[in-house]
Amino acid sequence: MRKALKPWYRTQTDTWYATVRGEKIPLAKGRDSYAEAEKAFHRLMLDVGEGQPPDPSAKPFHVVAIIDLFLDHPERHNSRETYAWYKRFLQSFCELHGRTLAAELKPIHVTRWLDANTWKGGQRNTVIAVKRAFNWADKQGVLSPNPLRNVEKPPAGRRTRIVTAEERAEILAAVKDRNFKEFLTALYQTGCRPSEVARVTAANVNLELGVWIFEQHKTGKKTGKPRVIYLSPEMVEMSRRLMAERPEGRLFPSRKLGRPFTQNAIRIRFRRLREKLPHLKGVVCYSLRHSYATDALERGVGIAQVAELLGHVGTRMVSRHYGRLHQKVAHMREAARKATGQ
Repeated sequence: MRKALKPWYRTQTDTWYATVRGEKIPLAKGRDSYAEAEKAFHRLMLDVGEGQPPDPSAKPFHVVAIIDLFLDHPERHNSRETYAWYKRFLQSFCELHGRTLAAELKPIHVTRWLDANTWKGGQRNTVIAVKRAFNWADKQGVLSPNPLRNVEKPPAGRRTRIVTAEERAEILAAVKDRNFKEFLTALYQTGCRPSEVARVTAANVNLELGVWIFEQHKTGKKTGKPRVIYLSPEMVEMSRRLMAERPEGRLFPSRKLGRPFTQNAIRIRFRRLREKLPHLKGVVCYSLRHSYATDALERGVGIAQVAELLGHVGTRMVSRHYGRLHQKVAHMREAARKATGQ
């Protein structure tokens, strides 16, 4: 298999380099300059002037050119979370197939990339990211037709694992880190996405109304409205306390210099929890959001209200992913009793 092509760092010179056709090319100075080195690397691979799109009629260009041009679009027009989501998958694809001529790309390249990575259930997202990049290039007239138009997306899975009250208590008891314990409490008490809890600051909190408000958020372009997160009394008091402790920066930071919890850090934490508590097999961070929604439906909260609490633009996602009340055996048996008048 072709060796991955990406920037590499040399301690002796404190510089990032790329090796292209056997030549060592400096990209950026300083260990902390990987982002700058990455952009320089992409410009190097484009074989065109900075800021100029490749001309398909001039000469063949590589997959990295498509990826670089596409990533510029969400970086300018979408949230940081959306840009980071695309970059996570597309950078990996670029490292393996970046030097492939774009016009010669085939579905087998995607298949081999998926086989070379352990995405653990995220293969649908990886395919969506790559297809979207090349669909965009096709619509922009950069590369037509899209060579990956026939790549099929894996079917969407359903989040089936819910966390009981007893299991939540076990999880919180097993977590010794106060910051992470508060983070997990906020996840269940609000039903938020992990990324939302991770970026809450005092500026987002309105204690008088008992809400968190995000002007910029995942569904902002669809709704045209801010994301309002409605707080339980427990979360109002927790927000009040954390605002006093952390008037600047994140209210739910990791232990590392007040930085937010990253997706990978959360994934590793839950992996360790499952190792410590094997009966929690299948429990991931999103299970708390799923449990919040399922518990709300069981307690009689209307499906439209649950959708609003979760920040969805409609009720379809709630019905498909969260309304799994058949898992609540006692609740459904009671419903059966009422249905038969017994």
